[in-house]
Amino acid sequence: MNSTRLMRRAAAGAVAGAAAVLLLPGTAGAATERAHWSFEDTGSTAADSSGNGSTGTLKNLTTGVAGSTGKAFEWSTKPSYVTVPDKSVLDPGTSSYSVSLKVRFTVLPSSSVGDYDLVRKGLSTTSGGSWKVEIVKSGQALCNFRGSGGQGQLTKGPTLNDGAWHTITCARTSSKVTLTVDGTSWSTSKSTGKISNSSAILIGAKDTSGHDQFTGLLDEVVIS
Repeated sequence: MNSTRLMRRAAAGAVAGAAAVLLLPGTAGAATERAHWSFEDTGSTAADSSGNGSTGTLKNLTTGVAGSTGKAFEWSTKPSYVTVPDKSVLDPGTSSYSVSLKVRFTVLPSSSVGDYDLVRKGLSTTSGGSWKVEIVKSGQALCNFRGSGGQGQLTKGPTLNDGAWHTITCARTSSKVTLTVDGTSWSTSKSTGKISNSSAILIGAKDTSGHDQFTGLLDEVVIS
């Protein structure tokens, strides 16, 4: 094969390779972060690396604990939580929306606790709707989105109180709610409609009194 033909074949291969890179799954329409708390902080606040300035304030948390990557926060006393002031960017509105976090724990919610509220914005009675990610008594994850179109909720997956790090993602679109645990997903068909309230985000508890208080470690809470 002469040098000219070799050059043409190499050029064609380069174009094909570039096209393959452009067509890789997930490179188009990537989700935009609305908030990202990595819990690397060691002071009294939790920085938001998304650029939207949703800084959280810590209450009775242990910082600097070994995390899923880097450091994490530990919940061990009551009340303990991170609270983030309301911002419109933190509300789903009518858009597709997801909340992801990493969790590690061994103790199941007691009968007096009921369940662990990992992260939520609003209560079941809050005007404008609400959303939350929980661990129920069985140790499984729960997703809940409640809006103008009704409520979509899922409890699925393995028990997670094995002392290992697990990734939970709760997502909703215009037509369904999806729970993903460590890469395995379950969905339910539901149009939840608009969700927009004036509540603060609470991480690790239902409220500032410590109801539904989590016991364990949380890391990498991301809203997108």
